[in-house]
Amino acid sequence: MSHPLYWPARIFFYPVGNTSAICLTEELPPEHKADVLLLGCGDPRHILYTAYADASVPNEPRKLDVTCCDVDAAVLADNAAENRLPSIWNIFYHMMLGESSLSLLIEQCRKLVPLTENLDSWKQGPYAHVVTMCSSDTLSEIGRFWKLWLGTSNFSAKQAKRFKEKFQDGIKNVRKRHGDYVVATSMRSAGPLAPVALFAVSEQFKDFWMTGTTNDGSPATKPANNPNPTFAFSLLGDEFAVHYGTDPISGFHLAESLASAGLELSDKTTSAIPKVVRAARQQFSTWCKAVIRRVQNSSASSASLMVRMYAGEALAFCQALRSANASVVHTPIFIAPWRRSVVQLDDTLYSPSAPSPAPTSFNVIETSNLIDHLGLQNLLTVTIPLLFDSSSSTLYTEALLPAGDSPAEGILDHMCGDLSTMSLLLGVVPSAYVSRFTTRSNTAETMMQGIADPFPNQYHERLAWKHTSPGHSSNSLHKAEFSFSETQLAGKLFDIYLNMFSDEDVRKRMAILSVDNSRAQRMIQSAVIIHYSRRSFALLIAHMKTRVHCDWDRVIIDLQSLILRDSTLITGSNFFQETACHLHLAGFSLPWISPAQVQELRSEEDPPLFRAWNTVPEVVTVVLVVPRHTIINVQSDLSDAGTPILQCETRVDSKHNSFACLSGSFGKLEVSGKDENKVAVVVEDKAGINGTSPLIVSFPVLSSTLMCMSGGTVGLGVRSTLGTVELTKKLGLEMCLFRALLTDERYAHVLARAPTTSHGMINSERSPEPPELDTKRQGHPIHVEMDKSNTKVQSLTARVDIVDPAGQASLASGCVVTVGQLSPNKAKLNVDQYEHVIPFPFPVDTANAKLRVARKSKYVEVVAPMTLTLNIKRESNIAGNFRTALDCGVPALWSMHRVNLDRCPSFKLSRSRNAFDWLGPHVGLTFSQRERASRERNALPGSIPDTFVSLKDSLHCFFVSAAGLDGPTQAEFTLWNPEEDEFYATILVTNIRLDLGSHTVVADSWIMPGSSDIRDKLKVAHVLSIKTDNYESEAWRHLLPLFIERCRTWKHKPSCEYLVHNSIPLYPGAGSDPKKVPWCSCGMGIGTEVLKERYGNVLAKYATRAAISPLFPVSYLEKVGIIPADSALTKCVGCGKGGIPLSACARCKKAKYCSKDCQVKDWKAHKKNCVLT
Repeated sequence: MSHPLYWPARIFFYPVGNTSAICLTEELPPEHKADVLLLGCGDPRHILYTAYADASVPNEPRKLDVTCCDVDAAVLADNAAENRLPSIWNIFYHMMLGESSLSLLIEQCRKLVPLTENLDSWKQGPYAHVVTMCSSDTLSEIGRFWKLWLGTSNFSAKQAKRFKEKFQDGIKNVRKRHGDYVVATSMRSAGPLAPVALFAVSEQFKDFWMTGTTNDGSPATKPANNPNPTFAFSLLGDEFAVHYGTDPISGFHLAESLASAGLELSDKTTSAIPKVVRAARQQFSTWCKAVIRRVQNSSASSASLMVRMYAGEALAFCQALRSANASVVHTPIFIAPWRRSVVQLDDTLYSPSAPSPAPTSFNVIETSNLIDHLGLQNLLTVTIPLLFDSSSSTLYTEALLPAGDSPAEGILDHMCGDLSTMSLLLGVVPSAYVSRFTTRSNTAETMMQGIADPFPNQYHERLAWKHTSPGHSSNSLHKAEFSFSETQLAGKLFDIYLNMFSDEDVRKRMAILSVDNSRAQRMIQSAVIIHYSRRSFALLIAHMKTRVHCDWDRVIIDLQSLILRDSTLITGSNFFQETACHLHLAGFSLPWISPAQVQELRSEEDPPLFRAWNTVPEVVTVVLVVPRHTIINVQSDLSDAGTPILQCETRVDSKHNSFACLSGSFGKLEVSGKDENKVAVVVEDKAGINGTSPLIVSFPVLSSTLMCMSGGTVGLGVRSTLGTVELTKKLGLEMCLFRALLTDERYAHVLARAPTTSHGMINSERSPEPPELDTKRQGHPIHVEMDKSNTKVQSLTARVDIVDPAGQASLASGCVVTVGQLSPNKAKLNVDQYEHVIPFPFPVDTANAKLRVARKSKYVEVVAPMTLTLNIKRESNIAGNFRTALDCGVPALWSMHRVNLDRCPSFKLSRSRNAFDWLGPHVGLTFSQRERASRERNALPGSIPDTFVSLKDSLHCFFVSAAGLDGPTQAEFTLWNPEEDEFYATILVTNIRLDLGSHTVVADSWIMPGSSDIRDKLKVAHVLSIKTDNYESEAWRHLLPLFIERCRTWKHKPSCEYLVHNSIPLYPGAGSDPKKVPWCSCGMGIGTEVLKERYGNVLAKYATRAAISPLFPVSYLEKVGIIPADSALTKCVGCGKGGIPLSACARCKKAKYCSKDCQVKDWKAHKKNCVLT
């Protein structure tokens, strides 16, 4: 496996989710079927919430096909329970159960266990039309837990007492770990109301770990005295392994119960605890009912919800799905670390001839926070090939563990290189990185940072990744998209290599000694988390090879030279043989590893290991059997060290090679055959680490490596990190657990194939072959030129062949050739009357582009500087940041998630003067630190306007007025461009709602043309006009169609203007005819009953529903919510308080206040200077 092998002592069980539920289809147009891959899915909250919140067109519910993968089958077993709502919450979320809930669980297990005999018995059962199993191993593993749960009902009194005491002791040990600490991580589930939720969630957390239940304040709550079997059993058997941060309410949306509650920020009463618990329970019940409605009276062919389950490691499952895509069903891939069984997907679902094949590519891939456990590059390498090739397909990643001292450093650390360059090489990019904004709020994380130490233990970052160039992804007929110079590419790959294995850089370890203790401790914790092996690096390059056209043989030779000459990584030379081995397995050619070279070396060395072999392959497998008695003496020390990494080594004389890509298991090794026909099978000990069987490890190695090691040894040791220093007292500086001669067949074996658990399934070490480059592709790949430091992309060069005869004639006659900017990532080449649109994967600067005109050869090259970087600066023209595209004839949004407005709860702000003003700070945090400074100071004469700041100012004014933060609520707005004397849109707000899944608010609005004849029909006393200049007006013209599209529940007509004009928005350009609006007419007048009641039938027919939300800065691009303490302009005008989020006066946008109370008190003084902006 590509991930290093951790000692399996500290394994946590995550029975419930640790972040709030999200709608999995929030990026998909409502007409599209959702094929979803859930990795590390935890509990079913995402599926339940998606079934409830998904937006689809009337009478055509979207088909949801969800494939769930979790390494711990206990998680999946819990998700298949029957949806009886009265007690189901307790079964899912309580550690202790009452008699009725426990009886329901046991009753359900009695129904399920008989169905687990084999796949056929499951398929013939009553649940198969909704829940299916991806493999027989999955059914067996899930069934094992159902049997364990059922078995607790047959315990004797003595067994039941022991079971309960052991379970409660586990809970007590976790409570001791908590001590007096305030655990408030669930406050992030309250989004903008996180400060109000702080006390409630911390007290609820304590109560949960004290009682094992949640308290909603109901007097009818019955005692819960029985351990919940679904929490008691996991991969560690009946050892209590529930993660110490488990909190049932984390997976829900707590803001719903607090938005209108009027709580004070300093409120320390327990009144909010039952509120948040009731909200969580009510949401769970509502979501479950939505699922029940979907599955009732449905068959396998008509079901609008299908859940597929797989128990195993995420990386292995993704590799298996990719192999299934290539028509190889029985895949040579181990199910999980410490397992020797290989993945065997059900061929009735995953074979090419399957009547109703299961998805093997997906338009939604949700990876939870697996990057914290597996590493981002490991995850992207296996998931990108599974991401369906479309504009709306999205891959989600989350991180909870901070990397680096800031979000900006964190993403660079995860990416192992410059974000733009890595995105080009990988083929996916965070959508918000390109758009420079997000509609998902991280307000809670900003506030939690302020509460925590300078270096918080968690920082939640959720990224949505999209294809850089839809239509050219690696799961289609492959076409190389880019070309590099071989020298630059080899240098870039070497930089990635250094970053992936920076834990081997002694300078990094020494740097920790130079910082203060608190920061050093956090750096040590980060340094001991190692995710990458040399196999990770090889598979990453193999993926990049599918996108880059160049002489790869030359690249690999140059890369090999750079690695050999490197002195940065202290153990880099020890891992060189493993690096070469995995590059070979990944399909790269190394001249010294050819069959001819191997045979020549064999003849020269005459190695005893291969003397009797007829043919020696380039790669063999070394198996080492480690006697249990050699481990027992240090087993407790290994467990106390947390998660030490195991690695193997071979030694002879001064030659020392290390190998970190291991497969491990506990059991008995059965060997048969001789020489190259020797076969090994592992009989696994189910007790694992708690058993008495030997430890069996294996790893691939170049046969040529072993040929030069006559008389050598093979050993198993612990990787030296800052977290394993104490182990040197027991193991010595070499950290060796066991060592044996390579020729000692009591302990060591050299095989042509790796051992598995079955003679019929002998494992191959070779990775799935990447798709071949399409040498017949039309056109030319875009050439990438790096900067002088070879760290960032400097320019992108597109070659355009002039094939039109008229264009060729004009070119030959010496006509002028020009290039202009169509959009940030599109250029238009003009050769006389000939026009050609050039799509670039990322934004470029055509104003500074260079042209290379080959008049005789009839082509033009456009060399355009790439502008996409981590450095944000003020921009005047931002219209191109609001990207959209037509995906199968319907609009796909780039960086704006969709919402079902009818599933977003409305709220009314409390009018109590003491209530915490949460909405003001929330919309105030749409400004980054740079933008705050920009808006505080008037732009210097001649400086570039900052249109994003102007746009956010307008949205701030819009929300403050619509919510009534500075007086009566305002429902009617117009967008007015005084430079053109034009009202170009009218907006009517009917509700302010909570966008719970994205922790923000959304204005349920209706947009109409701004023409005078329509405005005249609006018979209201006051309409608030928001003034916008030409640049901001153009931004609004691009933004309004997105606000409309994101909440659409109607179908676009065949005559839709978007399709007719092949343009979104319509009629671009400031100063166009006001009656020609930038949005299509398909949704006008639909669902306008609320408008008819307020404004009459005449006006409603012009209105189209829209979901207007704040636009937030991107945390890894700009500092968010940090206000310079020395700036007098960031203090409350009323009380002088600084260092906190402030709300601006909605009229002048200059005076800032910390609360409504301060604004009211200051109004007499301020109104003389308050001028409407």
